[in-house]
Amino acid sequence: MTMKLSLLPVYLLGVSLFFPTRGWAEAPPQLVDLSPNEYAALERISVNAVAGTISFLAADELEGRGTPSRGLKIATAYAASRLRAAGATGLGPAGSFYLESSLEVVHTSSHGLTVRGQDGAGFRSSLIDGRDASLEFQGEVPRANTKTAAQQRYAGPVLLPVGEEDQTWPPPTPWLRREANRLQQQGATAILLEASSNSTFWNLATTRQQTVRVDRSRDRYALPIVVVEVGSLTDNHLLELSIPANIVESTTVRNVAGIIRGSDSVLADEAVLFTAHIDHLGLTASGEDRVYNGADDDATGVTAVLGLADAYGSLETAPRRSVIFTLFWGEELGLLGSKQFAQAPPWPLDKIIANINIEMIGRPEAEAENKMWMTGWEASDLGELMNAGSRRLAVETFQHPSYSARLYRASDNFSFVQQGVIAHSFSAGSLHDDYHQPSDEWEKLNLPHMTQVMRGLFAGSLPLAQGEVTPSKR
Repeated sequence: MTMKLSLLPVYLLGVSLFFPTRGWAEAPPQLVDLSPNEYAALERISVNAVAGTISFLAADELEGRGTPSRGLKIATAYAASRLRAAGATGLGPAGSFYLESSLEVVHTSSHGLTVRGQDGAGFRSSLIDGRDASLEFQGEVPRANTKTAAQQRYAGPVLLPVGEEDQTWPPPTPWLRREANRLQQQGATAILLEASSNSTFWNLATTRQQTVRVDRSRDRYALPIVVVEVGSLTDNHLLELSIPANIVESTTVRNVAGIIRGSDSVLADEAVLFTAHIDHLGLTASGEDRVYNGADDDATGVTAVLGLADAYGSLETAPRRSVIFTLFWGEELGLLGSKQFAQAPPWPLDKIIANINIEMIGRPEAEAENKMWMTGWEASDLGELMNAGSRRLAVETFQHPSYSARLYRASDNFSFVQQGVIAHSFSAGSLHDDYHQPSDEWEKLNLPHMTQVMRGLFAGSLPLAQGEVTPSKR
């Protein structure tokens, strides 16, 4: 393993001297122990402090921190206040901790929905999805069998019955999407989905009306879809329909970013960037537990970033390089917040020497307590450098035999990789059964393990922040 430039610390008469060297053939430089002041900073990262942060971020009251949502806005306000308390300054306009951007969202409403018979009597109905424009119709609505021949043609709304398979959550939405695509190709303009009163398609309609969605093609059906109660309609019923359009509007979303500026007049222009995503999946419509708490994914990463800010902020002298702490919205929607940051960076990307992205550090695999693994291990020597620093606290940083390669592109670090930055995710967990489930609760986390990994992240990153080492691409 070779490095473009490494600096080996040697302490002589109380003075830290750094001699440039090249070509570490076997291992990264051996680092001296942490200083008393650095050990004191570690005390800011404690099990009690971790529990206090994670229990708030993963609380039911934050409603799963979906993008966008009230819960996510509360979480970002909390994170900004914590960075301010740690001594960071905002990296946004006029010193704000928020990097705001606009996001177009769509939501569905049954307001104005009418399904009425020839005699004027209304039927129980709810809207699963509309379109960009409203639909008005009066006339005969034929029944479309799921086995209708492909050559069958329609010229308006159709009635589509569902079977017994729709009684469990989640409903068979892939089936519904296929049917919508097929019926659109056959000329249908809307679907009246005939479902029993206890069908989960009613819950699907409720969910889509209670949440906003990023306006992506996979969130939309090919046709407007209205669920109606089974037995309400007969074959070729004469109906009056009024189906409202989806509501499309712009909302504000925000990354949170704070900086502790470096103490060296030259190296302060360079930065180590710590990141995690603060969003999760929001709410589900069914079941006793409706909140996707996202404790491990990724309230643990957010807790780590805030804990690292506390530790760095408590040093008597700021590190020689600047350190930036950023929390992203929209990771669960496709790395949207980190892409926004990387495409309009508040700090020059060529001055970010490394992005340390933190993902799911709360539930270790068997035999892996007090260890963390890095994604994309072969892309740079950052893993070896972090391991050299973290091992001073008996925390091993290693290459996972499966996840390191597999998950390199799966989190926010990859938004920076695409811009040429050395960027990796650090994890100390597993893809457990509670991943992306409402059961991902903070009480299931291994807090002593998580705390020690956070301390290892601090010890591992200190040589980077102090300018003692600089990672290189392979």
